[in-house]
Amino acid sequence: MMEARIETEGRDGTGLAPAGRGDIVHLLCTYVSESLRATEQWASAEGVHHTDVRAMAELGQAGRTGTAMTAGQLASALGLSSPATSALIARLEEAGHIERTVDPADRRRVLITASPAAARSAGAYFQPMGEAVTAALDGCGDEERQVIAGFLERLVRRMRSIPPT
Repeated sequence: MMEARIETEGRDGTGLAPAGRGDIVHLLCTYVSESLRATEQWASAEGVHHTDVRAMAELGQAGRTGTAMTAGQLASALGLSSPATSALIARLEEAGHIERTVDPADRRRVLITASPAAARSAGAYFQPMGEAVTAALDGCGDEERQVIAGFLERLVRRMRSIPPT
């Protein structure tokens, strides 16, 4: 198992020291803070609210897997009531960020997807974040990427299991 290392000032000749759990938590918090900063800038540029951004992120994830969401699925993912979800969907549709289509497999269902324009806008804005992750992984071998992926999968699973307060 590889040992996590962080850059430090003036420790030894390599400038690297083993990373402790606190160091890793600190770095993850810093990453989250930077991600939130970028997301808030995009939201401000697009004129959308925090919940709208979360909805667009859920729809983007669904789109990347080739699926669409119903209003009920979106409500569940966001932890919103039906009336709040209806208002959210209406607001996003009016702004041109989402599209509603009838499910071809079940005409009683309405599917919600990010509009092509919204997907392009988010893609252009967040592409540098993806490039930063890719660049950070450039020096990693297959084994190290497996360790990172395993850690992130466990982290996401545990974060999703935290009950709402």
